[in-house]
Amino acid sequence: MIDLSQTRSGLLSRIEALDAAGGPSSDLVDPRVATQDAHVRLCGHGRDDLFQLLNLALSERFASVPRLQLIRDLLVPLRNALGNAFKHGNGRDATKTISVELVLARKGALIAVTDEGKGFDVALTFRRFQERQEHFVNRGAGFSNLHAATSAVSYENGGRTVLLCFRPAMESLEPASRLPAPEPVATCLSPAIEPDVPHDGKHDEASKRAETTDLISGGKSELECGLAASRQQMPPSTAGETPAATFRGAPRAKDSESSLSKVLDAEWIQACLSDELPEFAYGQTRIESCRVYPTCGRANDDCGNRYVLRVASHNGEPMETRILTGRLHATEAVAAADFEASTRLREAKISKSVLIPQPVARPSSEPRFVLYDFDPWMNLWDYLAFQRSVTMVRQSAERFGRMLGRLHRSEVVFPGAEPDPFEGLQTLVARAETSLRILPSGSKLVDRFRICAQRIEERIRFGRRQIRAPIHGALGWDCIHHGANGFFYLHRFETCLRSDPGLDLGGFAADLLCFTLTNHDEEAYRICSDAFLSEYNSKVEQPMDADDLRLYIPVVLSDRLRAAQTRASADVRQLLLALETALGNLDRVARREVSP
Repeated sequence: MIDLSQTRSGLLSRIEALDAAGGPSSDLVDPRVATQDAHVRLCGHGRDDLFQLLNLALSERFASVPRLQLIRDLLVPLRNALGNAFKHGNGRDATKTISVELVLARKGALIAVTDEGKGFDVALTFRRFQERQEHFVNRGAGFSNLHAATSAVSYENGGRTVLLCFRPAMESLEPASRLPAPEPVATCLSPAIEPDVPHDGKHDEASKRAETTDLISGGKSELECGLAASRQQMPPSTAGETPAATFRGAPRAKDSESSLSKVLDAEWIQACLSDELPEFAYGQTRIESCRVYPTCGRANDDCGNRYVLRVASHNGEPMETRILTGRLHATEAVAAADFEASTRLREAKISKSVLIPQPVARPSSEPRFVLYDFDPWMNLWDYLAFQRSVTMVRQSAERFGRMLGRLHRSEVVFPGAEPDPFEGLQTLVARAETSLRILPSGSKLVDRFRICAQRIEERIRFGRRQIRAPIHGALGWDCIHHGANGFFYLHRFETCLRSDPGLDLGGFAADLLCFTLTNHDEEAYRICSDAFLSEYNSKVEQPMDADDLRLYIPVVLSDRLRAAQTRASADVRQLLLALETALGNLDRVARREVSP
């Protein structure tokens, strides 16, 4: 929160910063920044070019801090401070400099962001903000985000410098070098509810909803016993083997140690790109250095390792920094499908508001590895959890409704055979029933779920849903990312195919239901779901009926329970609550249809 009584010296004392000999370093990508006391200064001219590197360095330094806490208390306030320095301090003048000074110590970090502007009366402006005066652009969003953080925020240098002091709890300060890798995140699973990170101050309400979910299966102890039993039936986890094992669909380290070591080897990455990418191979530019940021810890965004390249041209222009994201797939076929589908979708230019990451390379020496020119920092769940606004959820639902409508009406052709949508649905239903059956009170859920599946089959058989379209195939909010450059991206394309568009719509709506139940209420879901479907139907020739969409949601949620059973019980309770709500909605529709 903003506390104008705080000074630089006082904030340095709070993090127990030591006096360092000599001036600050200018090398933020130095690996020692992640583990040792450090003093670094870097300069730039805009928010995005500075934030991208700062995000990676700070995410690695504080890898043990829960992701939502890190976003709320450090990364978003920092991004706001950089944006304010560019817009208000430097007046959007790209020739003026923004200086960022970081002091990283045992108990946290102090970050000073300085612009070249005229400064401002901080005390008067803050008082106006507290009095909710309306002269603020965007209603004082910058001050609001700074004040909402638990980090201490102050100003100096006549308002030209903002000080941001991040001091997480001591249990969150495990050095990044000693952190085990987290378990792989299940396909299309919404992030777990972090018990120590309130969403919109609704920690108590979310806890009550989780307790309510326990009643579905007869109590928490029964649920826990059921989860323990179900985990015994699942394949062993890859947790703790290597940070690269967190890549979606990645092979386990014991099966592919050489592949995993390659993708974490900066020299191998640099040599591989230098040999295989035309701009480097033909001498147009050269890679001066490569720094690998492995995914690890609670701050992991589950999107892949990052690769920071310093690229120099041969015509004397300044060196450029590029950030790539890499994914190691389980097989060459899956990697090829991901690379080819993303290439075709990007060429199709489906949407201006939701972009497709540019695939850069699939090295011949490791064909299961795909690199993208793409630097995400929040998935859609994290983005909206921070926004704390039903309006923002509705607007995002509208945005992605339009995007899916354009995708489904497009003429993109994906490689491979086109499976029968009905057979694919039957496989999905059978898999979902299996996951439900091993849960406490699973037989009751299976009975209700079968009614839902039968109604979908009836609609397909009688021609109401015999539509094939290009679909993502495994859509969830963990496939939608907000990039460090401010754009939204759709990601993970290995499951793309031509099939029933209801699967994509059900995937998005399932996460929408989970999110609104966790952070808002059922009325918020209804508003946002209606907006999502309305925008989708405005872009397609064959609209989706609201009752049809309700049928797909339980199918998706039930399938996700199968993957969630190897993870935290909070994930399962979240999905069970959403499934119970979705089935309840179907029950009400069925009663309405039979009522006179």
